[in-house]
Amino acid sequence: MNVEYLHYFLDVAKTKSITRAAKLNFISPQGMSRAMNELEKELRCQLLIRYSNKLTLSAIGEELVPKAADIIESYAGMLEFAAAKSQLQQVGSHSIQLECQNVAMLAFLTKEAKDYIFESSEIHFRESQNSQIRHDLLASNANGLSDACPIIGLVCFFNQDRNSNVGGIDDLEKKGYQYRPYLKTYDRVMVNAQSSLAGKDTLTDDDIVSKHLVSTNTYLYSLLSKRFGREAIVLSSSDFSLRKRMVECDSAVSFLPAIASLTMAEETGFVLRDMEHSYEVEIGFIGMEADLESDCFTGLMQILNDFYRAHADEGYYTLCD
Repeated sequence: MNVEYLHYFLDVAKTKSITRAAKLNFISPQGMSRAMNELEKELRCQLLIRYSNKLTLSAIGEELVPKAADIIESYAGMLEFAAAKSQLQQVGSHSIQLECQNVAMLAFLTKEAKDYIFESSEIHFRESQNSQIRHDLLASNANGLSDACPIIGLVCFFNQDRNSNVGGIDDLEKKGYQYRPYLKTYDRVMVNAQSSLAGKDTLTDDDIVSKHLVSTNTYLYSLLSKRFGREAIVLSSSDFSLRKRMVECDSAVSFLPAIASLTMAEETGFVLRDMEHSYEVEIGFIGMEADLESDCFTGLMQILNDFYRAHADEGYYTLCD
């Protein structure tokens, strides 16, 4: 089961609104509705009763709210147990846990930055999703544990509209967290290096849908299905290695932020091509000010700053102020 969908379900139950729950989790209302449909399909029962002007929980949905909360609490407990066993939280008072949205981790973090993270005794890494990062930050804030490893989230927004996605950021900022956007980029098409599409500098929508599409299972799925049609998407998965293999055997195309042209330049099985009408990607960090200013995190930022300032004129991104 996708634990992320349980987070979504609890927010829908709390707000009694698909739209408000979507804002809290940085996804579109269509993406939230799809997630609820998939959760209902997996559980084989109706969780929500949808009217033309309101939404309520079904009787089963009401009963499942505390069960979903228990599952999420158990999942968080498992992660805390594993962290304690590996002594991640006993390293020192200046250590942080860096939770990274998977697309941002793949395309944004340079090799030097990843080496720094994995070699550091003060930065503990976990791949996550925007909604899980938000939940972990809120849970950490609510628990107020002085000996807990503080969390910094590396988040990624597709086609970021601050007006539509501000709910989740506001939710965190009210708790004292700071959101610091780092750069804005755009998505490119990931195609087989030997395919006919690789011979074109810019791909039209017709070029793109000449192959099946594979997507992440984030807000990007909703964006792509709205643009190209849901039938064009053969797979949505957070597993990059799977998406990569499908591209490298020329059975599909996928998508990566343009900055991957710099950070993943050694890859040879695929190439990235511009699309005629691209969409925006915003990448940033969110955490408490003291943690964002900690020595271990500023060391990471220095590596990233050196890299992205050196390549700022290549046209793949703009740095945020």
